[in-house]
Amino acid sequence: MLLVARKNLFAERVRLAISVGGVALSVFLIGVLLSLFRGWNQQVGGFVEKTPADLWVASDGTTDFLAASSALPGALGGKLKFVPEVDVVSPLIVRPMELYKSGNDPKDTFDVQFVGFDPVIGLGGPIKVESGKDRPGPGDIIIDKETSRRYHVNIGDRVIKGTKALNVAGIASGGDFVYTQVAFVTLDTAVQFLDLEPVTMRTFYLLTLKNPKDAPLLAHRLEVATPGAKYILPGDFANETRSRILGNILPILIVVLVLAFIVGLSVAGLTIYTATVEKSREYGILKAEGFTNPFLYRVVFEQSLITGSLGFLIGAGLTLLVAPFAQDAVPQFVVFVRWQDILGVAGITLVMALVAAYIPVRRIASIDPVTVFKG
Repeated sequence: MLLVARKNLFAERVRLAISVGGVALSVFLIGVLLSLFRGWNQQVGGFVEKTPADLWVASDGTTDFLAASSALPGALGGKLKFVPEVDVVSPLIVRPMELYKSGNDPKDTFDVQFVGFDPVIGLGGPIKVESGKDRPGPGDIIIDKETSRRYHVNIGDRVIKGTKALNVAGIASGGDFVYTQVAFVTLDTAVQFLDLEPVTMRTFYLLTLKNPKDAPLLAHRLEVATPGAKYILPGDFANETRSRILGNILPILIVVLVLAFIVGLSVAGLTIYTATVEKSREYGILKAEGFTNPFLYRVVFEQSLITGSLGFLIGAGLTLLVAPFAQDAVPQFVVFVRWQDILGVAGITLVMALVAAYIPVRRIASIDPVTVFKG
């Protein structure tokens, strides 16, 4: 049967190439979109997860790190230091901001998530310093390597907002949120740069505990003891940050995935159906000679599976080859290819092949072997 299926398919090589190409394009689109979603999901919220804190403290109503809409009184930090279970309290000032490089047009701005932290404690600072200083000094800023790569900002350059400037003293990694990146300064520098009152308000507090397992129970207790503040586990805060960005993108990705599936299904189905119609006489003769419908159905299904398998191999190969180059060309195109997703795409391709064979199978079932010998 496999020989019959192969003979029918390869009799029209151009049509086979079109069918395999359609499936390969569908597989490629599905694979790239899944890898893109995985890459974004890994990047967005990564800074929150990698920061070694047991609890994030924010004001009520705060949903995520990027909104940075939290406002906490400076006195809260002093109170938290006296909680027996708390080991370290570190304040953060966080603001979304546009900066531009000295010497460039002021209109050529780039977005950063401006983070002021205590360099003595170090909690809430850079995840990993790639070059330059590991802690900023007065008037210094440490930028993310993606900011450096995308906007050609290097150590020794100055970045400006309005009439104020900061010296780039280091380049770090781990703070890329795809569309914006984290930049670090000292608390005092943040207060001066943002024209804030020195000790009045903070955006977040980071807590490390003597026993991290106490975090869920302590969070509930502290929320009762300090109204207006909420205590969030790092994983939950990271997921909320992801939801803020990916929640709006996910429906679009799903629509495109469905369209990609329909394209592959349509091309493969049309090819197999056409091949079946053209071979109607041959199928009728086989029926007249005693071959049963299940046997003929298997021929059609094998044709569809061959088409799907070839399309999957080409499409998956293109995904593995093209995705890394696309990421180099477009920094926002962050991809992460997982073998589980490749297996998932293989399953989708199998479904595509089986559904594509359904209509041709119905066509075979309707063939009357008697009509083959008329005329």
